[in-house]
Amino acid sequence: MSDLDKYRKLLNHQPDEVNDELAEFIQQSSNAKIPAGKSKEAIWDQIEEEIGEEKKLVNIWMYVGIAASLLLAASFVFYFNSQESPSQLLSFQTNLGESTTVELPDGSKVVLNANSEISYEEKWGRSLSLQGEAFFEVVEGGKFTVNTQVGIVEVLGTSFNVFARDSIFEVACKTGKVRVDIPYKSYSEAITPGEMVRLEADTVQKGALTQDLIGKWQAGEFYFSDQKLSNVLQELERQFDVSIEIGDSTDYIFSGYFTNKNVEDALDMVCLPLGLQYTKIDQKSYSISELN
Repeated sequence: MSDLDKYRKLLNHQPDEVNDELAEFIQQSSNAKIPAGKSKEAIWDQIEEEIGEEKKLVNIWMYVGIAASLLLAASFVFYFNSQESPSQLLSFQTNLGESTTVELPDGSKVVLNANSEISYEEKWGRSLSLQGEAFFEVVEGGKFTVNTQVGIVEVLGTSFNVFARDSIFEVACKTGKVRVDIPYKSYSEAITPGEMVRLEADTVQKGALTQDLIGKWQAGEFYFSDQKLSNVLQELERQFDVSIEIGDSTDYIFSGYFTNKNVEDALDMVCLPLGLQYTKIDQKSYSISELN
């Protein structure tokens, strides 16, 4: 067996390119003379030692490559595991003629009036959205925010009522302190117990209410002060799930109250003080007109 064949047999476990490079080197050096003072065996030992060092270097870089690959894979796993999945949106709503109480994750309570809805992220941050009407009892803690289509309410710990339907927005403070912001009107106001802020017909007004009557609808009693008859009858429709035709009576202003025990009793409580009467059309419909 020639020397070249011996080297190929010795290195047959290395990649082909390493074998070929070494073979080329041996081929080019085949005519070299053995240095004086060194035996053939000594030269063989030196060559094998140098080959071992080269093999060790190749193995080191192979392990470095494997380690880098593992590190890269681990980085991808860490990155994707560290990305939080989107927080789920929770919502609670009521139908016409019903109300419900919702306890929030921090212990605060919300009473939803008929045909109303709140929603908030499952990852609770003391912030929610409201459509309709609700009474809030907020426990002390960080800032608590109620967002509506028109305005924003911010508190730390208090009780208050929020009405947000269509273009009407009203906030009434029962206890504590409430800040009301209406961004598009550049309006920001802090209110205290017995005070309210109301936006209607693009006009903002701050006024006073009887503190004990704030949120009284929770007991089935609905109080109004200088309200358009159309607004009062819309609330009546929500409470009894009926339809009421009001004709030309929309200009009437109503101050008073009704209860949600019986629809016709409620109609009497609203119509009689205004000199109006109602007519039953069917089980779910009424019309209102002036007294004959």
